[in-house]
Amino acid sequence: MKRTIALCTAAVLCLTLLSACGSKPKEEEKQVDLAAFAQTLQENHEFSNFVERVDPTDEEFGAIMLDNSYPGLGDLDLEQMEIYLSMVSFSTGEFALVQAKSTDDAAKVKEIFQAHIDGMTEEGMNYPDTIELWSKSAKVADHGTYVMLVCHDDVDAIVSEFDALFS
Repeated sequence: MKRTIALCTAAVLCLTLLSACGSKPKEEEKQVDLAAFAQTLQENHEFSNFVERVDPTDEEFGAIMLDNSYPGLGDLDLEQMEIYLSMVSFSTGEFALVQAKSTDDAAKVKEIFQAHIDGMTEEGMNYPDTIELWSKSAKVADHGTYVMLVCHDDVDAIVSEFDALFS
């Protein structure tokens, strides 16, 4: 009887040790309200009156603007999307905030955003000021499934504010 109790106790101890060695549950990504952050950006940084929110559900205008600026973005399955584009032919800056549903889709968003920056710095709608703005003041930042593109004179401050959302 004593042996049986000792064996059972040893088995329980072994199981306890093995369960302690198991992998810890994956830490959940901090949730951020991108619409609220977009509002904060506009309050804290002066964006041109020509920069307006694009509604991707508006098939006549918004979806076309989105596809022209960020081809392929509308095809991704996204949790959140806040896109603010310049509504004039010369760019006065812009920003885009996206939460993808997976890290793979977030990587695709980063590629799409970088391609937009590259296009604006190479072509810039033939406006030298636009090319200069995009060359010096545009960045893509990311945290997990969240990705931001910003083109603004305060680009570094805006990237810092974005980073602070996740700390």
